[in-house]
Amino acid sequence: MLRNTEADGLGGNRVAAGLHPIAVAVAHSGRFVYLANWGAHTISAYRIERPSGAITPVDGSPFGSGRWPHSLAVGPSDRFLYAANGDSNDVSAYRIDQATGALEPVAGAPFAAGHHPESVTVSPSGQFAYVCNGFAGTLSGYRIDRDSGALDELPGSPFRCGEKPLALAIEPSGRFAYVANRRSDIWAYAIDGGMLRPIPGSPYPAGKGPTAITIDRSGRFVYVANFKSDDIGAYRIDQNSGTLTALRGAPFGSGGKVPIGIAADPLGELLFVANGDSDAVTVFRIDAQTGVPAMVAGAPFPSGRMPCGVAADPAGQFLYAGNWASNDVSCWRIDRSTGGLLPVVDH
Repeated sequence: MLRNTEADGLGGNRVAAGLHPIAVAVAHSGRFVYLANWGAHTISAYRIERPSGAITPVDGSPFGSGRWPHSLAVGPSDRFLYAANGDSNDVSAYRIDQATGALEPVAGAPFAAGHHPESVTVSPSGQFAYVCNGFAGTLSGYRIDRDSGALDELPGSPFRCGEKPLALAIEPSGRFAYVANRRSDIWAYAIDGGMLRPIPGSPYPAGKGPTAITIDRSGRFVYVANFKSDDIGAYRIDQNSGTLTALRGAPFGSGGKVPIGIAADPLGELLFVANGDSDAVTVFRIDAQTGVPAMVAGAPFPSGRMPCGVAADPAGQFLYAGNWASNDVSCWRIDRSTGGLLPVVDH
């Protein structure tokens, strides 16, 4: 299924996906990759082959979703996958077959969300899920049934969150959540029993059009892709209060145009940014003490056309990007010594 694209000027190897893949999620086991195909209203599922990192479609893929799936989230146990569907105003929920990676709808799914859900995030504990309702300016919060995967909306939900919340990230301990709001700010919350309580000082200023957000493995730094100002916001998290302080030198150039996807390295060393209008992914090395990102040699790395979502496998060996305009997924091997991206070779 891999095809080398050096002939058409696009580096790396790519595998066909559905129409307009917009989001990528990798199972915590590192065995499966899922893509949300926005234009096809489906989810593509792939098996990661070892040791190459090449991907092969799962039997039965693609699987149906709601209309315009924008975002995917896999629970920490790898038992369930969730998709936020922008046009049908709901969340699809699936049980993941642990042997094959195939998806089966959870009983009762889809579950109602607010107006135009943009993203879904599962808490590190796997107990809660949160959905950014972009046109409603709210966050829907749910308790996840540990046995069935069904979603039960929390008391007090939906929670207020600016004018257009697009993406939410939760730091690894599960105490704090941060939301990228397209109106150029970051909303911060303390999490208490699944409930969201605004942190004093929130919201915090961001660049123009923050669209994606991630937190490093240590839980000390937040990074935001500002797609209108072509830069990356970076903040330090106060470990006691959850308040944010911009890092010295921030914002940092994204290495391309229209950064729309961002993901922290599972090993805590790198940061990956999908630059949609540059057809490239930039890799940064994160300073362990200061959190400051520095572009690695050779970056940005060519991808397919208009990369949107980007995600690494849990072992930090491979990187995958969904390319909106070329309707495929780029596959790279991560050179841990340099941070560079090398084409996956399918043996």
